[in-house]
Amino acid sequence: MLIEVFGPGCAKCETLLKHAKHAVEQSGGDHQVVKISDYATMAIRGILSTPALAIDGQLKSQGKVVSSDEIAAFLKA
Repeated sequence: MLIEVFGPGCAKCETLLKHAKHAVEQSGGDHQVVKISDYATMAIRGILSTPALAIDGQLKSQGKVVSSDEIAAFLKA
């Protein structure tokens, strides 16, 4: 699975990135986590507020920091 974290690099975005990496470590799955800071890419993907999280291209959260447990639940679904 591809986990994308969108944000310009603010503290909340970095926290979401840490949560995503922690969820991947806990799941033990073969997941890739990438950080996307490019505003044009965010606009194309329909991101209106950051931080945002997408899994395999599907937007799961935006405008808030979700916990690693919530991200782990997204990975299981």
